Amino acid sequence: MPERRLVITKMAKILISALGTGKLEKNNISAREYTRTVYRFQDCEKEYETSFIAAALSEHFQIDKLYLVGTSKSMWEEVYNYFSSAGNQNLDHDYWAELGEKVALHKVGQVGINEDELGQVNKAVDGYLKYLRSSASGGSRCFIIDYGLNEKELWSNFDVFMRIGENLGENDEIYLDITHAFRSIPLFIYLMLDLITILKFKNHFKLVGLFYGILEAERELGYTPIVDLSPLYNITLWARGAYNFINFGNGYLLADLVKDESISGKIRNISDLVNINYIDDFKREIDSLNYLLKTSESPELMVKYMQPYLQSFIDRFKGISSSGKLQFSLAQWYFDNYRFAHGYICLAESIITRILEIYREADSKISWSDTNRGKIKSLIYNQNFKRKSEYSKLHEEYDSIRKIRNLIAHAGYSDNNTYREDIDKACSHLCNVEKYVFNNKALEKLPDEFPFHQIK
Repeated sequence: MPERRLVITKMAKILISALGTGKLEKNNISAREYTRTVYRFQDCEKEYETSFIAAALSEHFQIDKLYLVGTSKSMWEEVYNYFSSAGNQNLDHDYWAELGEKVALHKVGQVGINEDELGQVNKAVDGYLKYLRSSASGGSRCFIIDYGLNEKELWSNFDVFMRIGENLGENDEIYLDITHAFRSIPLFIYLMLDLITILKFKNHFKLVGLFYGILEAERELGYTPIVDLSPLYNITLWARGAYNFINFGNGYLLADLVKDESISGKIRNISDLVNINYIDDFKREIDSLNYLLKTSESPELMVKYMQPYLQSFIDRFKGISSSGKLQFSLAQWYFDNYRFAHGYICLAESIITRILEIYREADSKISWSDTNRGKIKSLIYNQNFKRKSEYSKLHEEYDSIRKIRNLIAHAGYSDNNTYREDIDKACSHLCNVEKYVFNNKALEKLPDEFPFHQIK
């Protein structure tokens, strides 16, 4: 039997950078380049004098591979020239001149340079990265996109960025540079990376930084500061995390973002409990999170800004003393958010719980055991119970909900395809349970009319 080996995927540091056209002097393509400047990172005294911010980022973060994104008019010949020279590599002058001519002669609407023609540029960039660090993995690529002047070009660019996403591997660290090119291109890169992050079910990569070189500040500061705008990107993550938690009880992303471990832990616990539908523990965690949010002095600004929205979720369930009412409130919340399976399970159980609560109010020795819950179900199907006008509608409602609940428990196997009807009737079932169970004063007479010890 062959030996089984554990395959470990190596993480790569990948820089994605937008490439512009640079300055082009007439009849002199060799003059086309970005202005040379001194780049400096925040909290770092080391300076990088270069015309390419991508070079500064690559050296500072020890990048493994560089993905350059630009149009057919971008300065591909200067990329080849710069990285060949900076990486101590031989320059193919014929190839360099050919690239420059193709770029210079290209007009909007015409077919320009294709990605296959940039193979030597890819090698030059890889040679530079390996010159900086011999262990760099390589695999740099240049991607050609359209200007995005119409819907067709926008969708063409969409395809390119999805291809970039396919090249992002497990646990890769992504560094995004949005300094150059048309402002629409860095924005497009940013939005597409956000989309790819949402769809990261295949490749779980991490956005380490979102960098912008403020060239306009050089005159005042004497250098060009490189700022990390990833906190702005994180705002989208916070918004998505809060939305998922408030609307679906899925707070795992939000828990990852919150640095306060006590708050983060409660959010994660609530998410687990919502998904497994353990009501008693859910109630305790909700009340605990409510207390933490009101008493915590967390320094995190986003926690402060998100608190009113988190509070709106908590307020829906906090302080509910009745387990039956809590199950009913959860059912309502599930239906509001189209989670019908959990909703019907909670709704069916809320009926049983409410009736058992009435018996426990009369005799505290009656326990919450499965046996006693089974007795309540027997009561609902008792002929004398069903004949009473005060309880007949309750029986009909429970019977209808129970059948749907059982169908859900068996993953929807049924001779009748009733899923659409069951979804459409969810709200009416909810209203009827509220009317015939939670607002039915006649149920308070049950302990006298049907003594608990007599129920079989």
